This record gives sequence, C-alpha cells and structure tokens, in this order.
Amino acid sequence: MITTGDVRRWATELPEAEETSHFRFRVPVFKVRGRTFCGMGEDETTAVFCVGEEQANTAALADPATYEAVRRPDARKSFLGLRVRLGGVSEEQARRLIEEAWRHQAPKRLVAAHGRHRPTSP
Repeated sequence: MITTGDVRRWATELPEAEETSHFRFRVPVFKVRGRTFCGMGEDETTAVFCVGEEQANTAALADPATYEAVRRPDARKSFLGLRVRLGGVSEEQARRLIEEAWRHQAPKRLVAAHGRHRPTSP
C-alpha cells in the first residue's frame, strides 16, 4: 500500500513543493507557492488531490470505492478535490495524480519550466 512517506517523497520531488501541516487535522499537506495541491486524509489511508472538478467527478462515478469528489462541508459546498483510497491505486496512478494536482495548482510559468526540465526518475 502507498504510505505517507511515498506521497511525501513524490510530492516534494516537484519544483518548489513544500510540506506543511493541516491546521486542524495535523496531517501532511503539500503546497506549491502557497497553494495546496495534495494532502493526506485524517487516517493517512487516503489523500486528497487538487485536480479539476470534472476529472474528480468522472473518477468518482467510475470507481466510487476508490475515488470521491470532495466538497467543503459548510454552506458554500465549494469543490476541494479528489479523495483517493490509497490502497485502491497503483504507485503509478498515485504519482500521476500528485503531478496532475501540482500542475493544476502551480503557476503556469513554473509548470512550463517543469515540462522542459522533467526529472528522469524510475
């Protein structure tokens, strides 16, 4: 199963990624230039990825046991991201989601620079 350590390693490999702690749940959260792109769930068997709402809804419809589109619990009900049960995805899928979330939240110039200088990791 994918661990918090795996998510941490993959997330922090990305340019300008930094780890912080969620203010309420005290779990790792990963940001790029102040914008959250990924965070661990309360029990760290899940993670939330800040991808597009359409992508999240599509994944949740295709496999509701693994994916859930998450919204704020308050009156606004604004979209937050895609919650993923880490035991239900491969390492490749998790790494791809982390990078997609980073690309979704990072400034366009940083994303463009990252695309040209992509690290070659296994």
